[in-house]
Parts: sequence; C-alpha cells; structure tokens
Amino acid sequence: MDVDFWDNGAGFSTEAYTARSGDIFILSSSKPESAEDLNRYGVTYCLAMVTEVSLDDEYHKCFRVKVAKDIGLEEELSKLRHAIFLSNIMTSIRIWKALSYDTHMNNNFTVIKSLLAPTNLGEDVCGICIEQDGGCLPSLTEQLLSIKLNQSQVDAIESVMSAVRCRHMNLLKLIWGPPGTGKTKTVSALLWALACMKCRTLTCAPTNVAVVGVCTRFLQNLKDFNQHIDENGLPFSLGDVVLFGNKQRMDITEDLQEVFLDFRVDELLECFSSLSGWNYRIASMVSFFDDCASRYDMLLEDAGNSDPVSFLDFIKKQFDVAAVALKRCIVNLLVHLPRRCLSHDSVIIISTLLNMLENFGGLLCDAHLTDEGLKRALGCLSTENSVCARPISSIEKELDGARSACLKLLKDLQHSLNLPTGVDKNWVQSYCIRNATLLFCTTSSSYRLHHMKIAPLDVLIVDEAAQVRECELVIPLRLHWLKHVVLVGDDCQLSAMVKSKVCKEAGFGTSLFGRLVTLKFGKHLLNIQYRMNPCISLFPNAQFYERKILDGTNVLSPSYNKDYRGLPFGSYTLINVTDGREDKEGTGNSRRNMVEVAVVLHLIQTIFKCWKSTGKALSVGVVSPYSSQVDAINVRLGKKYDTCDGFHVRVKSIDGFQGEEDDIIILSTVRSNGNGVVGFLADNQRTNVALTRAKHCLWIVGNAHTLYKSGTVWADLVSDAQRRKCVFNATNDAALCKLVLQVKKELDELEDLLNADSAVFSNTRWKVIVSDEFRKSFTKLKSSQLRREVLQKLIKLGDGWRTTVRNLDIPGVSHLAKVYKIRDLCLIWSTDVEKNEGRYIQMIRIWDLLSQQHVARTIQRLENLFSMYTDDYMDHCRRVQTLGKLEVPIIWDVEHDIIRYKKDCRVDAQEELDLVDTCGWF
Repeated sequence: MDVDFWDNGAGFSTEAYTARSGDIFILSSSKPESAEDLNRYGVTYCLAMVTEVSLDDEYHKCFRVKVAKDIGLEEELSKLRHAIFLSNIMTSIRIWKALSYDTHMNNNFTVIKSLLAPTNLGEDVCGICIEQDGGCLPSLTEQLLSIKLNQSQVDAIESVMSAVRCRHMNLLKLIWGPPGTGKTKTVSALLWALACMKCRTLTCAPTNVAVVGVCTRFLQNLKDFNQHIDENGLPFSLGDVVLFGNKQRMDITEDLQEVFLDFRVDELLECFSSLSGWNYRIASMVSFFDDCASRYDMLLEDAGNSDPVSFLDFIKKQFDVAAVALKRCIVNLLVHLPRRCLSHDSVIIISTLLNMLENFGGLLCDAHLTDEGLKRALGCLSTENSVCARPISSIEKELDGARSACLKLLKDLQHSLNLPTGVDKNWVQSYCIRNATLLFCTTSSSYRLHHMKIAPLDVLIVDEAAQVRECELVIPLRLHWLKHVVLVGDDCQLSAMVKSKVCKEAGFGTSLFGRLVTLKFGKHLLNIQYRMNPCISLFPNAQFYERKILDGTNVLSPSYNKDYRGLPFGSYTLINVTDGREDKEGTGNSRRNMVEVAVVLHLIQTIFKCWKSTGKALSVGVVSPYSSQVDAINVRLGKKYDTCDGFHVRVKSIDGFQGEEDDIIILSTVRSNGNGVVGFLADNQRTNVALTRAKHCLWIVGNAHTLYKSGTVWADLVSDAQRRKCVFNATNDAALCKLVLQVKKELDELEDLLNADSAVFSNTRWKVIVSDEFRKSFTKLKSSQLRREVLQKLIKLGDGWRTTVRNLDIPGVSHLAKVYKIRDLCLIWSTDVEKNEGRYIQMIRIWDLLSQQHVARTIQRLENLFSMYTDDYMDHCRRVQTLGKLEVPIIWDVEHDIIRYKKDCRVDAQEELDLVDTCGWF
C-alpha cells in the first residue's frame, strides 16, 4: 500500500506519523468524520494490519498490509483510498505468543513455575549458598557506600547480590521505590554490582521513556562506578552495555548514542569491513612506517619538473591520513566491543599505541626537524650518502624510537586481535547482544531476544514493574535459562494502562508486582526521599505511605529552597479558582477549564519574571489529568519560552509525567462543579503521581469546593491545606480577578461570575448576593454586550456607587427596594443585613432583572416581605454611611441578635420569599 500523505488529526501533537508493523487501520472508500460515517450507503471499508514496512522509505509511506476480509477484486481494491490509523497491537501479538506454547520462543518456564509455587514465596536465599559464601560481598558493599547510597538502598542491593549467587533456586526480589527515593540510582548501582559479579542482566521497563531513563542514569553514574576497576585493572566498558528499540520513540540523544544498538552496529560494520576495517587500518599504518620513502619517491616521479612537496610535509600529511583512520577504528573497537571480545593484552596495546601515535605526530611538528633529519630518523638516508655527516640529533632519536615502538605495537595488535571481518548487519547485531553484559529494552521489545542465539541470562530487572501487566511480563520471563528476577516499582503510583472496561474489570491490568504485594510478599523499601521540599512530601507521605518515608538531609537544608523565596506563593499552595467552568471539547470525554488555563499561563509568566532576576536554570512542569487541558495550555503557550536558555517549560498529562520531576510543578485539576464530581482524579495512584513530581514548589490550581465535596483523597487534601494555611483564593489577587473577568468575557460565560465569592465580587466593598430568579433572567439575555453592562452595574453597586435618579414611580414603594434602569430593563435590589463572625454587616441583595411592565408585581411581593420585618431590622437596612461619593456598608458589634421577622411572621415570610424568588419574566 502506498500513501500520498498523512493528515495528523489526532490532536495537538505535531509528530509525523510513521507506519510500524502491527498498526491497525481502517481502509475506507471515503474519509469518515466519525464511526457512523462508515455505515453510510455506498461506503466500503475493512480492517487492515501492517505486516511489513519499507525500510528504504524514510517516511514509511509504503508498506504491506493484511486485510480482515477478501478484497481481491480490482474494482473493490481501487475504492479504498483512505487509511485511518487506529492503534498498534504488536505488543498484544507478542503477549499472545508468549502465553502460548510457541516453538519459535524459548520455552523456559522455570521462573514462572517458581512464581506459581506458594511454598517458594517466603524463601529468601538457600541455606547452601549462605554456608558457602557467608551471605555477603564486603568489597562491593564498600564500593556501594562510597557512591553515597543510603542504608536502605544498600540493603536492597545486597539482598539481590546474595540471591543471584544462588545456583540452586530461582529467586524473586521486590524493591519498593516511592517517589524521589533514588529508585533509578539504586537500579544503576545494582546493575554495576551485577556486572562486577559477571552476571548477564536484562533490564526492562514498560515504556521507552522509562528504559531510556534508567539507561541514562546508569551511564551518568558510570564515572563514580569506574573508580572501582576490574581484576585486569580496567574500568567498566560501554561495550558491555546495549540499548535497543525504536530510535524515534526512544528519542536517542548524543549521550545514549554510544550504547544504542543501531548506532553501534553501524560503527562496528565499518570496523569489521574487509576494505576499511581494523585489519586494513593496521596494515595501512604498518605500510606507512615501512614504505614512506618509496611513496615519496613515487610522488617525485609523478611530479616531474613541477615543484614537489617537501619530504617533511609529505610525511605529515600521509601520517595524518593513516593515523586518523586507525585511531577512529581502534577507539570504536575500544568503545563498542564488550570486554570479553578484547583480551586484556589487546586493551593495553591499544591504549599504548594511541599514546605513541600521538607522540609521533607531535614530534613531526617540532620546529627543529628538517627533511634530512626526518629521513635519517626514518632510516631513509645512510650516513655515507649524507651531505653533512653530523651526529643524529635528539629529536631524530626520539622519532626513530617512536617509529620502532609503533611498528611493534601495530604488529602485536594485529596478532592479538581475534575479530571478524566481512560480516553483515544481522551478524553484528547478534554479536553485540550475544556478548553484552547489560541489556536494556522495553518488556515488549525483549521478544527479539527469543529469536537470537544468546548466552543465558542470569538476572531480569524490571523497572516501573507496577506498570507492567502480568501477561506482558511473560515475554522476558520465558527467556533462555533466566535464573532470577528483580521487580522495582511502586504499587502506590500508576498501574498499567488498560483502556477496555471489560479487560480492566477482568484484572487484565494487574501487575505481578501488585499481585505479590497483595499476597504480602516481602519488599525492600527505599525509605529516604531526596526530591521534594518537606512541605510538598508531607501530605502524600501521610496519605499513601503511612509516614514511612523520611526526608533527606538535602531537602531539609534551609538552602534547598533559597532560590525560590521571591515567588508569589510558597512551596505548597492550593490556588482556589471558583469561576472556572469544565467543558468537553468536541465529541470526546476529555475536559478542559479555560479559566484555569489562563491562571496557569499567568503563573508561568510570573515565574519567568522572577527567574530573569536570578539567571539560574529553572524547570517548570504543568500537569493535568485531561489531555484536552494539556492541549489547550500548549496551544496558548506556544513557543514563547523556547528560546529562553535556562528556563524550561513542559506541559504533560499526569500519566505522561510518571518517573519525571521539575523544580516547579503547576497542577491544573480542571474539574469545577457543584456536585463534587472529579472523574478519574479520584484515583489515588494518579493523584499520588501528580503530587510528587515537584522538587521545590507545587502549586495546585483548582476549585476547592468541588475537590472537597468529592469525598475522595482530594477532600483530605483540601482539609490538610486549610489546616496548614496553604490555601490561596484567586479572588484575593487583583491581577487574577482581572484575568478571570477577561476570560469570562471572551468566552461569554459571565453568568458564572454571579456567585458571591467570584472574582468580580470578592474585592468589592459590599457583599453582593443574587437570587435564582436574577440568574435565570441574566442567562436569558441574548446580547453579550447587555450582559456585560448588567455585570458592570452590579460591580459598581458592590463598590458603593449609587444613582442620583429616583426610583420609578411605583406606588407603595418603601424605598428599601431600589429599581435601576439598564436600557429597557429594570434591576431590582435592596440593602439587607447578615451576621458574620459575631458582627452584623450590611449587604446587597439582587432580586431580579425585569421589563418595566412586570416590576410592580415583584415590588408588591417584596413590600409584603418587608412588612414582616421588625422595625429594628428595617432601621438597620435603611441606614446609610458614605465615604466621599460612595456608600459603604455599616458594621455593628452588638451583644444581642437583630431580630429580622416580627413575631409569628416567620412562616408567612418564607412563603412570600419563595414567591418573590419564583417570580419570572411574565
């Protein structure tokens, strides 16, 4: 199938689509906008799966597919002009094969049988190995302590080290790594220790990001590890490390390039080439040292009468060409070949040869060296033929010695290297994997190892094991002669992603890590966190980890947050945004909240201004549970900060942020409703991930009322934040209030601002309360401009403005009810009194917004209500206090309550109030 172009309509992502084996498509005769379009009359479609992708096509636009039904007829085939990508099922295919008895896979069920045997669950290590070895490796333990591992990390590693030495049992270890406890560092230290013990280890993770993360951390820590050398006096080799998988999806950087299989194969193919490989390069260098004079003579013959280049310049150029090519080749061998493929003598020879070649090249550049002296040094000129029979200088002696040493080393290397030549790409791939000590890939990609003849694997380490489905883990568990398994993860964080509700209810997403924890299988807890400011770690530690996690000395230090003191909010703040509205984008279920989007962008801008005064590197992460919110923020953020060196902003979903961290995290919760519905925010594991990504500051943007009313972990979070005085109401910030009002105007959602605690009324002098009838009347206004005028009038009333125009001429008005004209409508309001914290304060009550012909009836109802008020209460309502031209509310400190209703009028008053509140347009 050939594709002209791909139209990415999946969302905000601009990543170009590339076809992969296992991709599922709908092939259709027309382009459907929805699934229903496929059932329209005349539409032909079928399912298809990619089985083979053209490797020569850079953009993967040509591939072979397998269809779900017979479309062999030319006329039917020609109708299918559109391909709609649905999903990739390659992992599912591999799982299915792993679960079945497939002769093409390694049928090693030893580890799986051990897992299924309940008698083995409680066993730690066999008694035979304890008696023989004493159960410890003192030298490696000392090295582990020297790279600043804490005791819980060392204990976990020692436990694994003791287990893997056992040849009598298949053992399983669980390492529980809560957020920030150095889980990845522990894994990298464990890998180094296993490599020192000559254990071939496969490290897997469920995602490319996780695999790349643990491999990157291992390489970063390799400098510390290499302070310990092996028995041959050599440091750990990068050639013993192989990372393999999809290059694009792994996003291989320069730091990982040297261990990535595809890059390594390309480098070694050149080294193993018959025409340009290691053997050819060594022979070329030997030929240079032996035949340089004859080469120069040939140059002179070819030059004829033209001015020839000097002998010194010729030798420099020839040496540079040969030496550069040889150095590149043998350095690549040193970097990319596992230690078992290079003898100790070969490594020493290569190291010495590189130094001698460098020395020889430096001597050629000596200012005192002449053509004649160089010829004598290289044995190209006998003394009796010399014009000047002076003794050989010191530089000539050094050159002669360096040449002789290089020749000897080159010939020794030629004999000591036992490497292949003239092999193909597949052979080199197998060669690298077969001889590597540490292998890294996803659990799904480990399927490739079943089809290679590799040496037995001693240990399988699974990082982020709580995210790996049991069925998927079977793929690496069946590898040839696998002996021991180490599961590293945290069952309190996100589990495996399962989209199907049926599969989820059937337990398809259960991880082996989670199941063993449920069975009370022992696990080694990493109990010190080094990431979060204690203010941030306090709640998740208490809520999810039973206060078992201690704060590291680094986060307890007063200097840990010193660069963040100029920010508007503290290390841990819940920013209460009450005026947001959650809505769905399009036909999907994902939600967004545009007010929160605006608040988040405002916070980023505020952080940026503070950062400019410091100049220190700062990373800001914005996370949200909903992809629509992530897309909305990304669209409005654009590339604004991309060119700001040292200021990094990224926006991701909570699920996409597991295992990552940033200096400042802004969490947008999105949900804003009166029912307390928070969707999958109620999931404790997802909440845990969201709350534990920040190092220095965590700012949670959300509707505190909605979160509290949810009755979930978020209710506990709100209560905790209130108790710790970490709640900040957005309505208390003038800039945020102005921002919210602007957003609401743009979205034409001004009715959301009618609450007393909304952004527009939070800072007014008067508290403004609106009735349900006014809300209905306001919502019915079709003109956006009129809505803005009404809202502006309410804000002015709240600020103390009063019109000089008298009420409409309505008989029987007591002057407590006010009627203000807004175009051809009448706003009915009155002054009221409420009790607040032991004091009485005047407030404004907005009753309705009506056309003039309906005002009299509402006024009459209000007058009936007011007639039931006590004289004292009416007197407090009528009193006026001014500040300049503005009216301000009066506050009374009184010992006794101000009685509102006359005796025996309370029931009648409530009935009258209900009638007023149900009074409508007509």
